[in-house]
Amino acid sequence: MKIVLASKNSGKIKEFNFLFKNTNIELIPISEFTQEDIDETGKSYEENAFIKAEFASRLSGLPAIGDDSGLEVLALDGQPGIYSARYAGKRANDEMNNQKLLDALSEKEERGAKFISVLSFFDFKNKKSIYTFGELHGNIVYMPRGNEGFGYDPIFQIKNSKLTLAEMPKNKRMEISHRTVSSNKMINLLS
Repeated sequence: MKIVLASKNSGKIKEFNFLFKNTNIELIPISEFTQEDIDETGKSYEENAFIKAEFASRLSGLPAIGDDSGLEVLALDGQPGIYSARYAGKRANDEMNNQKLLDALSEKEERGAKFISVLSFFDFKNKKSIYTFGELHGNIVYMPRGNEGFGYDPIFQIKNSKLTLAEMPKNKRMEISHRTVSSNKMINLLS
């Protein structure tokens, strides 16, 4: 089954290709159809994931998967949430987002956080849609650690572990990540 992956984020694309590699699903990056950015205008992870999946499916004529994910920090009332990728501004990179988050937490003792991943499958031809969810709980550390992963991985320490996501080898990270949980649920539903 061919499915368009509605993402141009190279880190996410690598993770999804790894997660779907032993399935009968062939992921085709949206970049094969357009270089246009998809505006995330939704007010929730579900809305943003659906906007991406619907756009990709209409454009390609194939079923599509859209993903929206984010980091929710307890002491910041769930921020950055759906704005995680652009927390420090539209042109921000991972380091800028991480630094803004660390600055926002500099006076806080509570550092609990969780990663959220929502996938939306949409097939334009038969108007079928499916959603799956994943979470990973942990804490925000005081200084970035590790060189693996992307995004907030260097400042996110996994619950019941001494390691940040960026300190874990890829295969271990991919066993527990929020994106793994939502992807495995999606693979099971699609098969």
